[in-house]
Amino acid sequence: MLDRALRALALGGGVVLLGLMGLIAFDVVMRYLLRLPFLGAYEMTELAMALIVFLGLPYCAATGGHVAVDVLGPILDRPRLRWIKVAVHLAGAALTAVMAWQAAVYAFTSRSRGEATNMLKIDLWPFELLTAASMALFCVVLLVQAWKALRQ
Repeated sequence: MLDRALRALALGGGVVLLGLMGLIAFDVVMRYLLRLPFLGAYEMTELAMALIVFLGLPYCAATGGHVAVDVLGPILDRPRLRWIKVAVHLAGAALTAVMAWQAAVYAFTSRSRGEATNMLKIDLWPFELLTAASMALFCVVLLVQAWKALRQ
C-alpha cells in the first residue's frame, strides 16, 4: 500500500513536470514572439520545482534511485555487519523526522504571517507543508528499509 501511495505521488510530480514544461513553452512564446511576458512564470516555476522534488523524493528513496557510492558496499554486506546498514537507515530516519518537524513548524509560522509570492499572491504554506509531509514519508521509507535490513 505504501508503494502505491509513493508511486502515485511520484506520478503527480511527473504531471507537474509536464505542466511546467508547458508553462515554460508558453512563457517563451509570449516573451519572444509577442513581447508580452507572463509575469507570474518565475514564481510558478519555483513552486512547481518544489512540487516536483518533494513529490518524487520518497519514491526515489524507496526504489533506491538516489546516487550512491558503494566503495564499502562489498565489505559491509556481510551478515555480521548488517547492523551498520540498520544504523545508517535509523540515523537517516531521525534526521528526516527532524527536517519534517521543522518544515511543519515553518509552514504554520508562514501561514500565520500570511507569506505569499510577490506577483501572484499564492500562499506559500501549502508548499512548505508538502515539504514536511514528503520528509515524513521519507522517514517512513527509511524506517521500513531499516526493518528490512534487520530481518535479512
